[in-house]
Amino acid sequence: MAVAALAAEPGRMPGLPSTTPETQDRDRATYDWKKRHAEVLARHETVKPDVVFFGDSIIHYWGGEPKAPLAWGPKSWSDCFAGMKVSNLGFGWDRTENVLWRIDHGELDAIKPKVIIIKIGTNNTGVNQPPGEIASGIEAVCAAAHARQPEAKVLLLGILPRKDESETRPSVTEQVNGILAEHLKDVTWLTFRDFGGLFREPSKGKPDARLFSDGVHINATGYEILARNVRAELLLLMR
Repeated sequence: MAVAALAAEPGRMPGLPSTTPETQDRDRATYDWKKRHAEVLARHETVKPDVVFFGDSIIHYWGGEPKAPLAWGPKSWSDCFAGMKVSNLGFGWDRTENVLWRIDHGELDAIKPKVIIIKIGTNNTGVNQPPGEIASGIEAVCAAAHARQPEAKVLLLGILPRKDESETRPSVTEQVNGILAEHLKDVTWLTFRDFGGLFREPSKGKPDARLFSDGVHINATGYEILARNVRAELLLLMR
């Protein structure tokens, strides 16, 4: 089983699916992946964001710019980033390897963000990658972002709970988040926050169905919780 490298600084462990950059078109029924990548590059020619937010569909369809065909929580997005210039770099169905490709192909070039937020990895669990390999992919994304923007602070968010944890992949998200918390605790330019406990039932520890639309994607109430916590971290990092 692949495991995250035990290094003082995160890097890119070669030879893993989660760390090998590639494109994708898994959500082509909803949006054009390559077109959205081009829109990000075009946006950054004129818009210089304070914050960029890399992610998967949970971020892509939250709100903000570049606009997505869906917006599941536009008000909480506006509340979260009030007073800040933000680029939403969430892409539906992205895995760590897809974010790596996007970073390698310019999505952090031509800008100077103060904070880079990263929330990726849930779709890697969907292809049964082991926790250590998923953690290595997330670590590689952080390292790539830091290499492109060494003066920016990185806020890494843990993978949120999933409804299938207790069925086919017991506690994979918690295992990945545990690896990241231990491995990245001394990285000076990175802050790791795991908000997963806020999305679980207090008594049983299972994902709280009241906060999810389908057991993987959070609903408007879930976005409000995410927004409050992300904003609190951002205000600290940008102070």
